Amino acid sequence: MNTTISVLFYIKRSKTNNEDVCPIYVRVTVQAKRFEFSSNKFINPEKWSVEGSKVKGTNEEARTINSHLDY
Repeated sequence: MNTTISVLFYIKRSKTNNEDVCPIYVRVTVQAKRFEFSSNKFINPEKWSVEGSKVKGTNEEARTINSHLDY
């Protein structure tokens, strides 16, 4: 039996806080059923790469958040 699993990282722009940062959410899809949860990480929307589903750049903040998402 083949099981299809998909993981997507995205930011929720509708939940921008006072500091103009958005939470990073995780969407997991298993056999066409999906659930979402927060990664408890926040990022400025301008630093988010939609195509790569990661933080842009190579600074310490970007490396830390991207390694957290990879883990």
